Amino acid sequence: MSDSKTTGSQPDGSATGLRCIIVTPESTVLDVRAQFVALPLFDGQRGVGRGHAPFIGRLGSGEVRIIGDQAAAEGTVIRTFVEGGFVEVGHDSVTIITQRAIPSNKIDAEQARLDFEKVHAAVATGDEAIAAKMQAEETARAKLRAAQNAQ
Repeated sequence: MSDSKTTGSQPDGSATGLRCIIVTPESTVLDVRAQFVALPLFDGQRGVGRGHAPFIGRLGSGEVRIIGDQAAAEGTVIRTFVEGGFVEVGHDSVTIITQRAIPSNKIDAEQARLDFEKVHAAVATGDEAIAAKMQAEETARAKLRAAQNAQ
């Protein structure tokens, strides 16, 4: 039996919006109902609403933005930084599996800026080292952007 507060069900048992779940190897970070979810795929942003065609996608580093359902306060946006992973979208669900998920408002913007500068200043030689540096730079930039958006 599900709790209407946790799953977003109406008193009559019908669900609203779509269920959005973010999980890491350690825990379920988020399990909420939403009207819309913006995803940071590895090749760009993608928006998902209820009834969206199912797909599985690879996530990049960036911010997942979850627009609250009608039962939540108007304009509620949950912002969570994710570091890669995968997403499975069903007709009424979005499941994000990632190594790391941090609420954007919990990211220290100054520390994120320092981390980005450190990665950016690092010297890399060889194809593998350059590719790793570029990936680390992209992740650090996305984390900094998420921290700045949350302010």
